[in-house]
Amino acid sequence: MVLTQLKNQSTKTSNTDQPASAINTVVRQDSITSLPVCDVKPGSIYDGDTIRVFCNGQEKKIRFACIDAPERKQEGGIESRDFLRTLLQRGGMKVRVDAVDTDRYGRTVAELWVDQGMGLELVQSKQASAGMVWGYEAYKSDCKSWEAIASTQADAQAQKVGIWASANPQPPWEWRKANK
Repeated sequence: MVLTQLKNQSTKTSNTDQPASAINTVVRQDSITSLPVCDVKPGSIYDGDTIRVFCNGQEKKIRFACIDAPERKQEGGIESRDFLRTLLQRGGMKVRVDAVDTDRYGRTVAELWVDQGMGLELVQSKQASAGMVWGYEAYKSDCKSWEAIASTQADAQAQKVGIWASANPQPPWEWRKANK
């Protein structure tokens, strides 16, 4: 299976001629393909970084690791949500959930993987590539795929797509603080 975002990294390891990403991809691919496939709960895609899934007979609320999406009332919020809906629909409303933490609201914080017919792809990186989310630097230490998200966000910024088309996009954490 293709793990596009991880394969595109090109850092060399110190003791081999293979890129570090090639080695990490094999390890990650095995661990990702072993994750259970979860069904996205119909109607649960409220915004661009939170969904509900049915996984192993249990319903879970998932907060996306590594990113922060514009709030629904914020510029770009509805577009971010709709992009996520389309992305997950193209994946048959099925995701693999790689849990990394539980937040203060009891939500599972996770990286999500979707297969749209091209192999497993990191949902958060697809969102960043389209300019629909910010990489959440405050939590990057909890993000296994931070380099993929930072890289795809940088590409989106350079191409001025999505939120980056705005002259001065406001990060969601600043918007929430200003709109309490």
